[in-house]
Amino acid sequence: MRISAVVVAVLVGTMTFGGAASAQGKVTLRIGHVTSLQAIAGQGASKLKEAAESLSNGEIEVQIFPNGQLGGELEMVSQVRLGTLDMAMAGSGIVAAIEPTFSITELPFIWKSRDHAWKVLNGPIGDKMFALLEPKGIKALSWGVWDMRGFLTVGFDVAKPDDLKGKKIRVIENPLYVRTIRAYGGNPVPMAWPEVYSALQQKTIDGVETNYHGMADSKLYEVAKSLAVSDHIWTATVFMINKKKLESLSPKLQEVVAKAAKQAGETMYVNAGKANADAIALMEKNGVKIVHPARADFEKAVEPVHKYFANLVGADLLEEVKAAQK
Repeated sequence: MRISAVVVAVLVGTMTFGGAASAQGKVTLRIGHVTSLQAIAGQGASKLKEAAESLSNGEIEVQIFPNGQLGGELEMVSQVRLGTLDMAMAGSGIVAAIEPTFSITELPFIWKSRDHAWKVLNGPIGDKMFALLEPKGIKALSWGVWDMRGFLTVGFDVAKPDDLKGKKIRVIENPLYVRTIRAYGGNPVPMAWPEVYSALQQKTIDGVETNYHGMADSKLYEVAKSLAVSDHIWTATVFMINKKKLESLSPKLQEVVAKAAKQAGETMYVNAGKANADAIALMEKNGVKIVHPARADFEKAVEPVHKYFANLVGADLLEEVKAAQK
């Protein structure tokens, strides 16, 4: 009887342990972003899901929460930091709220071209920036791209910086963007992306500063009818995961997640340029006036923003970025 009891106990224990191991065999990762699945961010998230599930042979399941279902970008970055959300894809300028160095990716006119930006960020400079997030509980996995930005406005055109004087312009929740709009004479209004359409519709803001395919994806052209293709800022994004969550995975699955995120970022980079061009064409087709401002005046106006940023994180980093583009 005693032997049977021991055997039963061992068998039960083995079954329980095996059941737990089996239950942990499949890892579910939740990722959030603020646009539709059809937009560039959605394409990136979908690629991450496809690659992670394929490379892991089904050991990883990725659940995507698009359209700001889990909140604005800043909210989701905070959730990843706390561990209440596994992963997020957010603009680098938003990530700068917890690590100011990330603002450099979106410093006005810092990049010679989108190709220069991509090359620099995917080298030693980008790796150095990613490492700064680890003490904050976040592991940055890869860069993504939203690409160039402009101004979509209600009731006025933007051909020169003075046209923005006194105008209420929505910006992301980042001091760099606030200073950029102020340098142009505008009144910056930090606002989460899900609130922008109604704010334009109700005219509580006069315009929005963002990437072109983001404008089109959210159908902002229905309520704002003048687009300035200023290309004043190039927007990077960051695929991130809670550091403890990543470290809880096996080394094999950690590598899978990293590779999947790289593929997701590459997908965004390849598709973003065309998406912006298509978005501008779509907005024009829907009655939006397209304006192409002269770059020189806008570039000169933001010189104080560069000086401020150099004081914030050190002039060495700016020089390093500029040197890497020569």
